[in-house]
Amino acid sequence: MSSVASEQPKIAEPAPAADTWFTPGRFAAVLAALIVVCFAQVVMGSETFFLRDFGGFTYPLAFYHREAFWHGKMPFWNPYNNCGLPFLAQWNTLTLYPLSLIYLLLPLNWSLGVFCLFHLFLAGIGMYFLAWHWTGNRLAAAIGGVAFAFNGLTWYALMWSNNIAALGWMPWVVLAMDSAWRKGGKAIVVAGFAGAMQMLAGAPEVILLTWCALGALWLGQFATGDTPRIKLLLRLAAAWALVVLLSSAQLLPFLDLLRRSQRTVNFSDAQWAMPRSGVLNYLVPLFHLQPSSNGPYSQPGQYWTGSYYLGVGTIAFAMFAFWRARNLRVWLLLALAVTSVAVAMGNNGIVYGLLRRALPQLGFLRFPIKAVVLASFAVPALAVCGVARLQALPAPQWPAERRRLLMIGAGLLLLIAAIAAMACQFPHARHDPAISYDVTGTIRNALSRGAFLTAILGALIALRCEITPRLSKLLSVGLVLLFWFDVYTHSPNLSPTVAKSVYSEDAIRQYYHWDGQLTAGTSRAMPTPTSVLKMQFATLEKPADDITGRRLALFSDYNLLDHVPKVDGFYSLYLAEADAVTVWLYTVTNGLSPLKDFLGVSQSSEPTNITEWVARDSCMPMLTTGQKPVFVNDSTAFHTLISEQFEPRKTVYLPLRAQSSITAKGGEQARVVSQQVSAERVTAQVEASAPAMLVIAQAYYHRWHAYIDGRRVQLWPANYAYQGLEVPAGKHEIVLAYEDTAFLDGVGLSLFSLIFCVGILAAKRR
Repeated sequence: MSSVASEQPKIAEPAPAADTWFTPGRFAAVLAALIVVCFAQVVMGSETFFLRDFGGFTYPLAFYHREAFWHGKMPFWNPYNNCGLPFLAQWNTLTLYPLSLIYLLLPLNWSLGVFCLFHLFLAGIGMYFLAWHWTGNRLAAAIGGVAFAFNGLTWYALMWSNNIAALGWMPWVVLAMDSAWRKGGKAIVVAGFAGAMQMLAGAPEVILLTWCALGALWLGQFATGDTPRIKLLLRLAAAWALVVLLSSAQLLPFLDLLRRSQRTVNFSDAQWAMPRSGVLNYLVPLFHLQPSSNGPYSQPGQYWTGSYYLGVGTIAFAMFAFWRARNLRVWLLLALAVTSVAVAMGNNGIVYGLLRRALPQLGFLRFPIKAVVLASFAVPALAVCGVARLQALPAPQWPAERRRLLMIGAGLLLLIAAIAAMACQFPHARHDPAISYDVTGTIRNALSRGAFLTAILGALIALRCEITPRLSKLLSVGLVLLFWFDVYTHSPNLSPTVAKSVYSEDAIRQYYHWDGQLTAGTSRAMPTPTSVLKMQFATLEKPADDITGRRLALFSDYNLLDHVPKVDGFYSLYLAEADAVTVWLYTVTNGLSPLKDFLGVSQSSEPTNITEWVARDSCMPMLTTGQKPVFVNDSTAFHTLISEQFEPRKTVYLPLRAQSSITAKGGEQARVVSQQVSAERVTAQVEASAPAMLVIAQAYYHRWHAYIDGRRVQLWPANYAYQGLEVPAGKHEIVLAYEDTAFLDGVGLSLFSLIFCVGILAAKRR
């Protein structure tokens, strides 16, 4: 950097060639090319992602959704996990997200990876247009687009289709809303569509943080008074109402499930927060991180994201904007960035605790570290403001600003050197000396960040020298590529890939020769607590072996790929009562045989060999009859269910309110003559000598309705968390159907809003 400062080349006015070359089309081509360079195997179709939740959550859920789509059904209910639970209402399953058609229509093992990469592209293009809208500088817009699309957080988020989709829409929502409250009219409709697209993507934390950014920017606009305040208020309200109404088909079922789920205001426990030293990872991304066997590093105590590095050049220009490009927008973006990092520290700081006390509803959300999403948006936006100011400076003002920029660079280099020294001084975690950090890798990483910082500042300074238009264009492209390459090299691949054959349908079912066993409505598998614990913390070095081992162990949601029902699963929301039973099953390592029998557990993994399955011959069918009804409160029912005294063949526990409606005595001659079970429908022929109970070992949810010979009857919570109904004497047809009226109401609101919006746009066009 000293050599750059000492040359003192002749200063020129801002070079138009540097600013104007990055047209939207050219930037889109550069961005697409960079994505292909990073993920050529995924784009070409030879490999796809696998890391963590992509393999165990994202891919299986997309598989289940796609299978229902091609059978012409809406996937309301998932019978394969947790003894049944809602699927569409989960929100993050992307069931109603329009762009899910990408992987619904095309081969899944290729298109799901492309779906995620498309939204990475969407994020970069959106930030480009937002930055251009704010600054009118194309070079700054290109840098902002690359900085937002290529940072540690967005790359790591490729494992979650819902998160990367919501991030992809984030700058578009901000841009559309900013136009809506300034212009009104059809801009409000466009903002409604953009907000609804992000809402349907189903990433609650990303959506919430997007609206936090919008709220701050709107308040800034409100304070300036540039637009009449009453118009600002009405336009914001109209746009928000459109977003909610257009998304109602998804939001109403979700809120319905949320009320009956395990999540309450006390759900969050502030785990997975950024450590106090975590802010240093914005300059040296490997500082105090642990290497792993399959590539990405991890931060001890925080495992949601392997990186939130934004690029050292992004940090430098954001600091310059704070120092020299001061305006209301800069101050607001800075406040958002600082607040988000403070909240991300959870109980390691003080802001999160204060927010939890002020807003108890935040307890519904998990992992404070997710707040860094806001910084990952705000800091690149700040950098855009800094670059735009430097580019627009007249020649007489440039020398003073160049000195200030070099001062920032020198200060950051000193900080990077200090962080590297700290890495050498503290090679082990203080709270656990067994945790060793990669000191050598950290030193190399610090040197690389220093080199990138020097090159980026040097390239920008060179753009203000008297150079040819051709060289100016080359330097501007090189500057943008330096931002990308800095992030590309900051860590081992954050989104590694594997041969797509590891996701072959029914491969594990065929391997174990399960054939007609373990199907929906017959019986279930249960990975042991030992198996689940081992799968959570152990990985194999070869990705293909790791995925195969997890599929053999039916870990997480991999069972969906083999159509194997089991008693557990990995989801955001669970039905509260059924989840309490599952948690108890996985708390007690041995015992609870009566409960396992009732749940139809016919296969259990062997504790010492988690890929070996042991048959259980004592399991009961899913539908049973003739039990004696016992009416108790919920607490008694639960504690009896988890005791060895539970006798599911003889007794069924019903809520006290059912006592006046049930006439069955138990012990009747009753049997299930035949049965057919699908995802949202259970049909059975039941024959009984007297009124008898029919018990279904499927999780109770109020959207399930029971019919006897076409007449609706009461379906009761049975055995605390499952289903039961009384069948009259004689032979009857029993139908249990999943009927989600909340979804139907939401569809009506969404369709009405859509027709209204289309009518408004058509009228405006005429």
